Amino acid sequence: DIFGRVSWRNIVMLYVIYFDLNRDYLVGIRKKIIAQINAFKKVFGQVYYTCYAGQMFYLINGEDIIEKELAVTRKDCNQILCKWIMEYNITRIYIRYNLANKWFLDFLKFQKEKQIKTVLEIPTYPYDGEEWRKREAEDNYYRMQMQQYIYYCTTYSNVKKIFGIPCIPLINGVDIAEHRMKRAVHKETDDIVLIAVATMRREHGYERIIHGMYEYYRLGGKRKVYFNLVGDGAQISYYKQLVKECNLEGYVLFHGFLYGKELDKVYDDSDIGIGALGLYKSGISEGTGIKAVEYCVRGLPIVVPDDYGFKNKYFVYKVPNNDTFISMDSVIDFYNNLQSSDYISDCHNYAADNYSWDKVLEPVIEYLKTS
Repeated sequence: DIFGRVSWRNIVMLYVIYFDLNRDYLVGIRKKIIAQINAFKKVFGQVYYTCYAGQMFYLINGEDIIEKELAVTRKDCNQILCKWIMEYNITRIYIRYNLANKWFLDFLKFQKEKQIKTVLEIPTYPYDGEEWRKREAEDNYYRMQMQQYIYYCTTYSNVKKIFGIPCIPLINGVDIAEHRMKRAVHKETDDIVLIAVATMRREHGYERIIHGMYEYYRLGGKRKVYFNLVGDGAQISYYKQLVKECNLEGYVLFHGFLYGKELDKVYDDSDIGIGALGLYKSGISEGTGIKAVEYCVRGLPIVVPDDYGFKNKYFVYKVPNNDTFISMDSVIDFYNNLQSSDYISDCHNYAADNYSWDKVLEPVIEYLKTS
């Protein structure tokens, strides 16, 4: 390595975010970004990040606001970024992608001219199927020009290039310290309790579980299966209506947002974590959902679509990445087969060894450490 460790810590880095991290429904994304920043800090020392809220653009160090400026448009944001980069002698940048336009390309051109080493994170790819991005013709035009200015991007699927830019494929990581391992609760019955913690978007696809529960009970299923839905969002009214139509009010429980000890309690009382089961709606065929990893850290076995991030693990139940109902009989068989193992510890240890952000970001950090 051409740098010594002390030299790496002299690098000043900026994590660029174009939205308000403090919105309630973005709590999971905020935790992810802060954990990434903390991983970068362990290597580079000084890492600033930005935040856009109320037409103000903020430069932040830890919990302290260092700068704030009025920014009505994306043009304003990117011009302010260029100024801060020069003022704070920033030489490394990590950008959370928020669609491309002319002003974003101007910013990328600026960082290339200043020989700043930059990595662009594309959190979801492909993303054209997502409802809020369908009408972005501007992005469709400008994103193909980014390859002139960016040498590497990252995403959470196993692709080689995105928009012509070589890709460092990542898996979703977690801050291990944020998620305590669930306590083994002595159960008086053989009930099985599923849990999903999410912002309830269409890509979560929890109707596959609800329909599967309906079929299970319709056909005379005897063992009780319950489903804890924790969180809120655009799909919650749809799930509630579906539960009502399926007469599952006593089996699907809506908790809203939970935090701290209340969330820990629901995790302790749950047996299996349900990952995002509607990825097919956005054309996503592989990847590692952050919630699935968080379940695993907690010590929960998980149900996920075919996913390269969890290969050949006995505590992972794979289901097709389509709209078929999830068979509760198969879920019960999966859970029964776990009972002879120490699956809670195995889940937690596997996640801690493979999904900490320090581990996940290693290839990005190695690239940023080079001259």
